[in-house]
Amino acid sequence: MLPATQLPTERGSSEPNPLRSRKKQRTRFAIEDAALDLFAEQGYEETTVEQIAARAEVSKATFFRYFASKGDVIFGGPDDRHQGLQQAIVARPASEDALNAVRAAMREHWLPTVDPLRTVRQTRAARTSPVLRGLSQDLAMRWQADVSQALARRRGLKSPDRSCRLVAGVAFAVLSNAVNHWIDTPVEGGLAMVIDQGFDLLNEL
Repeated sequence: MLPATQLPTERGSSEPNPLRSRKKQRTRFAIEDAALDLFAEQGYEETTVEQIAARAEVSKATFFRYFASKGDVIFGGPDDRHQGLQQAIVARPASEDALNAVRAAMREHWLPTVDPLRTVRQTRAARTSPVLRGLSQDLAMRWQADVSQALARRRGLKSPDRSCRLVAGVAFAVLSNAVNHWIDTPVEGGLAMVIDQGFDLLNEL
């Protein structure tokens, strides 16, 4: 099992009304922040939805309009959360090998949407709870499935083959290793740089 290997949360919205979209986004982030604070203070299992809603200053009904459960506050989210990454992978030059296509798509189109500080808080919360570790693993599998599907589309395949799934798994392993290394080890530079170093290390190995 991967230890707390959640993917950083992507921020963005396809809402047609910008003002409404920003308001919904603020509410979602307020709930996320309240949950992460409470998980750090008293643990995931001991935190209730009612407590999260009260800390975020929203009603319980509002909480459930955004999240199906308290676990979804960290690892839930829109089904299209990886759509931008998929599109970026498909658009990479045909001359580029699959792993470098994923690496470039992550660096140029996906990581700029990531909130590093939120990633730290999510990872630390997940490490304290078997339930959150399981949800983290589910998200990891969805990430790999989305990447492998993008790689298949890039090659004109109807569905991912073994090589697509292998590249997606390797890319996620680099990402997971980088996130945990960045959190646990004093290193200079941001998360994107540490991920790039991970791909460089993989090439050396």
